[in-house]
Amino acid sequence: MKKRIQNEKRKGLESAPEVKSAGAGGRAPSEGFVKYLQMVTSEIEGRRVSREEILAVIARQRSIHKGKGTGDNGSQSDEHPP
Repeated sequence: MKKRIQNEKRKGLESAPEVKSAGAGGRAPSEGFVKYLQMVTSEIEGRRVSREEILAVIARQRSIHKGKGTGDNGSQSDEHPP
């Protein structure tokens, strides 16, 4: 049921918002990268994914916070072991 609702929302996309800043450093994605994502997503989902859908997903994407290192390279990794 949830999948059906999500697909209905996807059909309602009229046009993708303009992507002014996405990815690292606030750069807009290259056309080659968008085509690659379109191809890979189409293969994974088993249906044709439009360029507008890809741009909409990129526009929603948030960057990942790059905090201090974790694990063995982290400066405080010994203070809070798992």
